[in-house]
Amino acid sequence: MLLALSRLQAAGIAGLGHVGESEDSPSEDARCSPSFRGRVPRLTVPEVCTGTSGLAWRLARLGYHLGSRGGAATWLYNHLRSPDARPSEFQLSLLGSGLRQTFAGYEGICIVDHPLLAQILAPVCRVAYLHCEIAAPGLSAVPAAWRTFVPLESTRQKLLAAGCQPSAVRVTGLVVEPELVDNAESAFSARMARLASDQPLTVGFFASGAEPRPHTSSMVTGAASVTLAGHKAVLSWGTGMIRASKVQLALRKEGVPEGSFRVIWARNRRATTTAVAQLFPNLDLVVCAAHERTNWAVGLGLPMFALLPNIGPFAAENYAFASEQSVCLPLDGTANAARLGDAIAELRRTGRLVEMARNGWGRYPITGAETIARELLSAA
Repeated sequence: MLLALSRLQAAGIAGLGHVGESEDSPSEDARCSPSFRGRVPRLTVPEVCTGTSGLAWRLARLGYHLGSRGGAATWLYNHLRSPDARPSEFQLSLLGSGLRQTFAGYEGICIVDHPLLAQILAPVCRVAYLHCEIAAPGLSAVPAAWRTFVPLESTRQKLLAAGCQPSAVRVTGLVVEPELVDNAESAFSARMARLASDQPLTVGFFASGAEPRPHTSSMVTGAASVTLAGHKAVLSWGTGMIRASKVQLALRKEGVPEGSFRVIWARNRRATTTAVAQLFPNLDLVVCAAHERTNWAVGLGLPMFALLPNIGPFAAENYAFASEQSVCLPLDGTANAARLGDAIAELRRTGRLVEMARNGWGRYPITGAETIARELLSAA
């Protein structure tokens, strides 16, 4: 989302990315003071938080990764991170001391993309909280935030019921990367033609930040299945060459031919988004957890298989919404992933894939990023 807001050239706006819940957590490498003028400084939590505060964030990150290991660890993580759980004042103080010191007295607008950051900073500066997910569990409500931007009216109503003020919560439309919006219509038309044909398809597999073990296993097995069925697999593994190399090795062990798959990785989130934008017009369906990329299925006409189990407080609600829109089907476990190639063939034969794509196109506006940018420019 901060990539979309890089178009903002107004003074007095700072972007702060977190280290946490999903694969779409920004990880920018710019190092700028919040008082910088002339462009949008991008900061991350590790750049700002040191000492006790930094240790607290590292422990939180460790818990996030441990909770993705599957089995009892994932059950405990989901239990502790209930959708309506909110941090105590002590927790906010422990995690937020460095952030509050940095932004104390800041008169501009601080853009954040996570409710925890919004809760920490709302008392000290004007916080624009980008809630880009369709889901809105109770923990995502930040009544003290200056502005909360949400994709749909249904999302807004849930936040209002949780205590947010109507004047502070703005509906923007689905937040989709502008690089994808620019070519969304032509990509959709080409996809519809491929789905209706008998030519090989391209299936995208997208890892989440913590690489949950159950999801990773399903993606590797699913990629092997679709390639053996004659399709191509593209696996986006975020940042880190070592992790990408491990996935390549796992696919080779599964007997996947070299020319039938591609593993994408980059050194930072901006480069990852650029790489995804380049391959997106060729994607015919996507396999991922039900996080922010659910917007692709709902708004861009890209049929989705949601990786189960749902992990974290947002995924279940996102998955339920996408299922209700008839753009999403579940992929639960490696046994089902091993049959993904056959499932795609049957869905294609019955016309279900074409129907799923059509259901995800034209129902909701997809220019939420531009709407947010315009409002922030006006306010600044």
